[in-house]
Amino acid sequence: MTASSDRPYPPFELASRVRPLDEYSDPIRAYEQMGSQMREALLRLLPDDWSFDGKRMLDFGCGAGRTLRHFLTEAESAEFWGTDVDAASIAWMEENLCPPLHSWRSSHGPPLGLEHRSFDLVWAISVFTHLTLASIPWLLELHKLLKPDGLLIATYYGRWNSDFLAGEPWEEDRIGMNVLRHNVGWDRGGPVVLMSDWWVREHWGRLFEIIGTEPQIDNMTWVLLRKRDVELTIEDVARPSDDPREYLAVRHNLHQVQRELDEEKRRFEAGLEEQRRNYESSLSWRLTRPLRAGKKLRDRRRPGP
Repeated sequence: MTASSDRPYPPFELASRVRPLDEYSDPIRAYEQMGSQMREALLRLLPDDWSFDGKRMLDFGCGAGRTLRHFLTEAESAEFWGTDVDAASIAWMEENLCPPLHSWRSSHGPPLGLEHRSFDLVWAISVFTHLTLASIPWLLELHKLLKPDGLLIATYYGRWNSDFLAGEPWEEDRIGMNVLRHNVGWDRGGPVVLMSDWWVREHWGRLFEIIGTEPQIDNMTWVLLRKRDVELTIEDVARPSDDPREYLAVRHNLHQVQRELDEEKRRFEAGLEEQRRNYESSLSWRLTRPLRAGKKLRDRRRPGP
């Protein structure tokens, strides 16, 4: 029996907001195992001499506490916070896992509202995989939240996801930070972002020293970063480097967006055509056929001007 299993589990709807659980015969067991796997991945990346005792941690994008619930024992001697934009998830966590955890509802853009330079460790699992315009602003905010030499563990989509998400084989040199599915609502998973390792090193590396990488956990790349003692702006982090791949990535993302727009247009036109066929085969269409025929006949007989 684990500390996690001693606490209530969120209702199916909340548990599924992190990852759909419909395909599992035992959704709660799957939810528990996923959280445990995230904990183990975090522990593997942390330095060998790391200890949680007396430290302050933040799960940025915690949902209803799927990962945090596996740190309940550590939370007796350390301070664990979870933040998310989803009000229902934060309310459930506040009622069922706090204390010993702490929860905080996030806005859709920074600042977060928690004290800067106060956290020893922040992790963001499957967050930057979906952030578009807010990606760099939030990265800057996490940098500000960390103490000097604080650690950030973050994940991003890359080579393991190109076939599925972009419908094309992975080519590192034509991907920077490429945004896909721009117009997809959050009820369907929202936008997704592919990042190449070189782009992360160049842009995230301006704020953090990359000290560890796990190339494939849960089909994401995980990186361990240490805060640099710098004060940068959004423009500083976003500014393209002299690497010619910056230009190639932007150009390729434009091709990807155009392909998505063309596909969206085809789906829209196919939907209209299906609606037309359904309507024309309906009872009301058949019953009103004589009226339409009569109108056409009258229009032909009507004298011109």
